[in-house]
Amino acid sequence: MRRLARVGLVVALVAVGGIVALPGAHADDAEAVLERARNATVREDFSGVVQIEWRNDGEWYTAKAPVTGTGGTVQVGEGTRKAEGRDDERWIAGVSGWQAGWDEPVRGDVPSPSAHWDLTLGKADPIAGRTTVVVTATDPDTGIERLKVYCDKDTGVMLRREVLDRNGRVVRAVGFVDVKKLGGSRAAAPADPVTKQSRSKSGEKVDPTPDKVTDLPDGFDAPAKVPGGYVLAGRYLRDDDIVQLYYSDGLFGISVFQQAGDLDWNGLPKGGNGVDVDGADGRGYAVAGGTVLVWDRDGVTRTVVSDATVADLRGFAQAFDDRADESPGVVERITDFVLGPFGWR
Repeated sequence: MRRLARVGLVVALVAVGGIVALPGAHADDAEAVLERARNATVREDFSGVVQIEWRNDGEWYTAKAPVTGTGGTVQVGEGTRKAEGRDDERWIAGVSGWQAGWDEPVRGDVPSPSAHWDLTLGKADPIAGRTTVVVTATDPDTGIERLKVYCDKDTGVMLRREVLDRNGRVVRAVGFVDVKKLGGSRAAAPADPVTKQSRSKSGEKVDPTPDKVTDLPDGFDAPAKVPGGYVLAGRYLRDDDIVQLYYSDGLFGISVFQQAGDLDWNGLPKGGNGVDVDGADGRGYAVAGGTVLVWDRDGVTRTVVSDATVADLRGFAQAFDDRADESPGVVERITDFVLGPFGWR
């Protein structure tokens, strides 16, 4: 009997006018703004409401969520639908408590944004009443703008992130619509969430928190680079042998999960669109938390998640398959995957 791979789609919220070029602004200035934004949540406390906007099947959808930054800890959402990040650590809350935690790649593991993108810095219209500058990332091969990051001029905190498709149209945006606090006195960080232990098929308790590792299980490898400027920036292993790979091109991060077995199509959520991955059937989803693509090839189910477009994930998937075929073996199984709040990379 063939083994069927069941893929649970658990995606956390991803937090993230007219433009006039700043006189004398260079790519180095734009990269400095991005670097300042990466560190701003450690320096500044803030609170407000973010709105997530995304395009799916030609229609626009919106959702709002509260966001707070306290003592370097960012929380997005509330109740049983909440994600949290502190330094390089991430957690996600489910209906039965905090379900997972992991470490983001450290800054030194991630490529420079200017290595793959042409960056410019400009002035932008105010966002939620705040004076704003915008970093625009342009594809050097096509000259088309693909990402805009709007940052508060005074504190450096990112106020809005817009993802554009290959035609230069905005297809996903996350940004503040209300800023209650930004800067000022610092408060103590809340305690780390306590993750709920899960059980393996044998009934044994396992720690759901992935650990960053250097070596993967025997018979499993991961391409160091994937065409499109993506570099392997993190390998993660859990007690139940679930492995997550994290790739980045400096601005977009993509998590890759693999599981032995054919894809169980009946186990997928409803909706989504069929996607051809170089001859393999797949399904893509665009939801509030990000973009997901799942497919199988040669008895291996693969899932990728990001805030990039489905078309970009399809290109990554095809390139990953080509590179992965050069390496033997896959991991045994995969479960839920998560995309951390305020994903910069």
